[in-house]
Amino acid sequence: MKVNLNWLSDYVDINEDTQTLADALTMAGLEVEGIQEVEGETVLEVGVTPNRPDWLCHLGVAREIAAIYGRKLKAPKTKLSEDGPDVQAMTSIDIEDPEGCSRYSGRVVLGVKPGSSPKKIALRLESIGIRSISNVVDATNYVMMELGQPLHAFDYHRLAENRIVVRKALKDEVLETLDGQKRTLSSDDLLICDGFGPVALAGIMGGINSEVVEGTKDLLLESACFDPPTIRRSSKRLGLSTEASYRFERGTDPSGTVRAVDRLAYLIHEWGGGEICKGICDAHPRPEEVKLVQFRMPRVAAYLGVDISEKDAVSALERLQLEPEKKSGEVWTINPPGFRRDLAIEEDVIEEIARIYGYDRIPVTMPVGRTVPIKTDPMDRLQDGIRDTLEGLGFYEAVTYSFISESDIEDLGIGGGQDPVSLMNPISDEMTVMRTSILPGLLKALRTNISRRMEDVRLYETGRVFLPCGECELPEERVRVAGIMAGARNRKKWFRAAEEADFFDIKGVVESMLNSVGIHDISFKEMDIPYLQPGQSAWVMAGEVSLGVTGTLHPSQREKFRLREWAGAFELDLHHMLSIDTRKKYRRIPQYPEVLRDLAVVVSDDVAAELLEGVIREKGDDLGKVYLFDLYEGKGVPEGSRSLAWSLSFQSADRTLTDEEVDSSMASIVKALGKEFGAKLR
Repeated sequence: MKVNLNWLSDYVDINEDTQTLADALTMAGLEVEGIQEVEGETVLEVGVTPNRPDWLCHLGVAREIAAIYGRKLKAPKTKLSEDGPDVQAMTSIDIEDPEGCSRYSGRVVLGVKPGSSPKKIALRLESIGIRSISNVVDATNYVMMELGQPLHAFDYHRLAENRIVVRKALKDEVLETLDGQKRTLSSDDLLICDGFGPVALAGIMGGINSEVVEGTKDLLLESACFDPPTIRRSSKRLGLSTEASYRFERGTDPSGTVRAVDRLAYLIHEWGGGEICKGICDAHPRPEEVKLVQFRMPRVAAYLGVDISEKDAVSALERLQLEPEKKSGEVWTINPPGFRRDLAIEEDVIEEIARIYGYDRIPVTMPVGRTVPIKTDPMDRLQDGIRDTLEGLGFYEAVTYSFISESDIEDLGIGGGQDPVSLMNPISDEMTVMRTSILPGLLKALRTNISRRMEDVRLYETGRVFLPCGECELPEERVRVAGIMAGARNRKKWFRAAEEADFFDIKGVVESMLNSVGIHDISFKEMDIPYLQPGQSAWVMAGEVSLGVTGTLHPSQREKFRLREWAGAFELDLHHMLSIDTRKKYRRIPQYPEVLRDLAVVVSDDVAAELLEGVIREKGDDLGKVYLFDLYEGKGVPEGSRSLAWSLSFQSADRTLTDEEVDSSMASIVKALGKEFGAKLR
């Protein structure tokens, strides 16, 4: 909203320079967004918040300045010379919709001489963006921008029966407004009517059939209070927004209608002469109740964090015309005037005290509080770690249904035993039981991606499975993580050949995932699993704890899901992972050098390297690192056998090992390998 500084000076003394005044208003909550000069007039551009319609006028801003600086507010002149006939004999007002219009005040002025407004008035209006039209129209705009109360002037003789009726519109009733548009109304719209039909769209715009024209001399002036939601709905539906509707939508002061219409009559008489009829028509079917707001003085300091004396707090409220009154003990009340419709609770009152006291006088302090560490559930931490690792390895998280069909379980070959948990009211034939494995849903998601021409797919899911529990009332719920991957390890590029994925890719994923959550003692125990390929399937072990399974998908499963390339899967139990001690154990860095030896043996090709490595670790004294670096089959190695070679690192924490000690350990290792597996040095 634009505010003329000279206009403000009519209501309050202003001794500050423009920038100082703008800063003071901004600190009090009425932000001054710009300052400009318009034909010698200083104009402030202020941003008014929706809850403060009382600031949408010059008197409202002046009231704020008076409160900030503790100055006297000068009210506009409204003393009238009523020389005309009694107004009750001239007109009447009938409000048929008191919910839409709580008050309607009117005056009649006879014998007005139409003409131009005083130059000073025209300049003030034009400085804030309102075009000067005539003394009558300018007077209505001037009072609206002065007091915040929209008004309207009717041609008295163009009103049928010279009276006013406020009612709801009839469905599809038509009114031609002052902008020349014929508007079809709904039964929710509020109308101002004469004795025959509509003459104005209440709170928004007058009708062309009752407008003040060049020959108009006798006027009926209106000042009303309309229901904000009613005006807003009509304005939005009709796409018609005016200065009047902008104010009525935010709420006007019912107690200010008489003062506003008196002020309008005064200015019209001053600028255009005429006789003001005796008295005022004032229909007030819905008076507002007195609304006292309680507050407690100690709460002021508690909320603001600064001790404001009772004297200063009371002074601030008195300067805002809020009439503070002490009731009992620490309880006070204020009586908000009609223009302060935003004050409803204790916090509102405290905010008013702070604004006038000065936000800049409230010291900036850091809040004091005691923080309590948040205890994260171990299962949540484990799942987060697993998600981070798998997504770092290129997997995407999937969320599949917990409901599957019994055929999904049977197709994987994991049926048998107790029946899965059945649903009493399944949503489809494909979702009749609770899942006992996450893999069926992931395999379907994999098939969908492959059918969409996705070549390389990596999906994982963490979730619950529901295991039947005999005579238990409820199934056993276990949290698991499952993953599926399909495609090549590397696609053919100009700088490299294509590489097919294999069992070791899915095995590496499982190892990386477990290592990331602190599980390092990992081994893979070969095991036939129905949906995994024999020889490429294993139980995943952490010491003696079985965590789950991993391996290459069985050819029959690849055929069922139409997978043309290699695919692997894993499914692990998170509850078993939590049972493992993953605390890090630290030891001193050895001060003595390590001794490196290589060991290559020839052994039957059906003996797992893992078994040989276990014996090596068991029999090697002071043995640290054991690393398998070579596997050879072919010339020089008997058929049905293979050569395995390890790099061994010997190191003591308390001395430098001698060659004799290392040789003795190597001899013990070779002897044990030969005895248990028939291994021979190569």
